[in-house]
Amino acid sequence: MDRLAFYESLIGKPYRIGARGEDGFDCYGLAQHVQLTLAGIEMPDVEARPTTTRQQAEVLLDHPERNNWVQIEEPEDLCLVLMGNVAKRDFHLGTYVVPSTVGGVLHITKEAGVVFDDMPALKASGWNYMKFYKRIA
Repeated sequence: MDRLAFYESLIGKPYRIGARGEDGFDCYGLAQHVQLTLAGIEMPDVEARPTTTRQQAEVLLDHPERNNWVQIEEPEDLCLVLMGNVAKRDFHLGTYVVPSTVGGVLHITKEAGVVFDDMPALKASGWNYMKFYKRIA
């Protein structure tokens, strides 16, 4: 699969809470889709789907699957990015991707749907807390 074409096919897909398919996504659903499609990684899915990003991240980090993920200092291609806006106590999940020579985060917003933002743009828009997680097994 041509990765650039895959990313381009996602740009603008709408935000829908709890969605994880081609007709729309929430941030966890988008990360699940990208991980499965490009890396063959199945992120845990739960029956009673959490409604906040922080809860969703906790499912991943507290799930038995957690042993397969490690926190890393610098982002790498296809790692998960847990972002936070400390002042607003808001959290968000994306996937760090390198579509060409410059990496950035593929994520979703309620206003624009799926977008690709570089790190400076994310920080400028208030995401001042970032943790990176890589699957190792």
